[in-house]
Amino acid sequence: MTDQDKIALLSDLVAINTVADHEKKIAVYLQDYFAQHGIDSKLVDVAPNRANLIAEIGDGKGPVLAFAGHLDTVHEGDFNTWDTDPFTLNIQNDKLFGRGVTDMKGGLAAFVIAFMELHDRHEPLHGTLRFIATADEEKNELGADKLAAEGYLTDIDAVIIGEPTGVALNEISEYFTSGGAVIDPSTLKKLQQAAVTSKAAEQHFIFFAHKGFLAYDVTATGKAAHSSMPKLGVDAINHLVQYYQAEQTLYDTLPEESPILAKTMRGANIIQGGAQQNSVSDLATLTELTRTIPELPAQTLIERLQALIANLNQGDETMNLSLHVNAYDDAVVTPRDSQLIKIVQDIIPNYLIEPMVAPTIAVSLGTDAAAFVHANPNVQLAIIGPGNTTAHKANEYVSQQAYFAMVDIYREVAKQYLK
Repeated sequence: MTDQDKIALLSDLVAINTVADHEKKIAVYLQDYFAQHGIDSKLVDVAPNRANLIAEIGDGKGPVLAFAGHLDTVHEGDFNTWDTDPFTLNIQNDKLFGRGVTDMKGGLAAFVIAFMELHDRHEPLHGTLRFIATADEEKNELGADKLAAEGYLTDIDAVIIGEPTGVALNEISEYFTSGGAVIDPSTLKKLQQAAVTSKAAEQHFIFFAHKGFLAYDVTATGKAAHSSMPKLGVDAINHLVQYYQAEQTLYDTLPEESPILAKTMRGANIIQGGAQQNSVSDLATLTELTRTIPELPAQTLIERLQALIANLNQGDETMNLSLHVNAYDDAVVTPRDSQLIKIVQDIIPNYLIEPMVAPTIAVSLGTDAAAFVHANPNVQLAIIGPGNTTAHKANEYVSQQAYFAMVDIYREVAKQYLK
């Protein structure tokens, strides 16, 4: 496939708006794309207008390797913060701009092309290469959970997830001090020294572990009253603020710490309360997404939050706090020296010249990897893909060089793993 064809595919994917919905449209597009190359694929419906896509090649007589990525993106945000239309691929030198190019339509397109090249070149694959594209990764991972429930993940021996793992060299220090990732201090020192003389723009890593998550709401229910007579009401906002402060103390004093993933990470994302300024608020809600570690799994953290709420409610008869859990999933920790990771690291220098050869790190973000690990606790995992820390931001971009390189890396890894 020519470079122009690779750009055209990514351009088409960006033009299909899959902001947390409508993934079936892009799944059908890719199904037709595969069909043009004689590759059969299957849609697996998740919800109305939402679907996964599965395809396979290989002789089926050996291990199963998966290329896995997601079809949805986050919202584009305020159009005025973008320099170009987020749903039109814009090329500026080595940078390809558009919503989802980094997270993760660039990785998805690279998988599609590598998959088709292996098929079209009749490369001998001893085993099965399974292409998996999922819906709803950005919110509740319903697509991956659906595939796990229907047995599509159980037999997978190794999986590459094409999430963005690149970091601009001038952001390396900030990346690791932000709480977003954990790296061995000696490795970080070597990387910083090598970056000084490197001509590369980015450093790509391999993620072998990441935090889990717990998404929940805490609601304070009060009693409305005219603001001129506040003692006749119960201020829900005031009670939620008290809870917020108590919860912060709880998180600050959690004793558990992971040697791989560090500490639980609290994230208070949305606070809503009150209906109008001349009324005592009768309802206020805190919506939160916390990043969890194996040493303090979501279920244990839920119990501690429930105990905190019970204690506050008992201490004030007017306080009415309640917890609603929206979703949660476990942290993922897999071997950092697996056969798959070693193959990826052996192949990368042929296509990407960077300060170091894809160091393995643990990160705070989440991926569909949890579903693969639930289905097969012994699965080998390598999360690596084109893209960088512009994910979820305006003017998101992917390096054209990294995008093209990942096509070759994915293809050659599959050949080596399934030889």
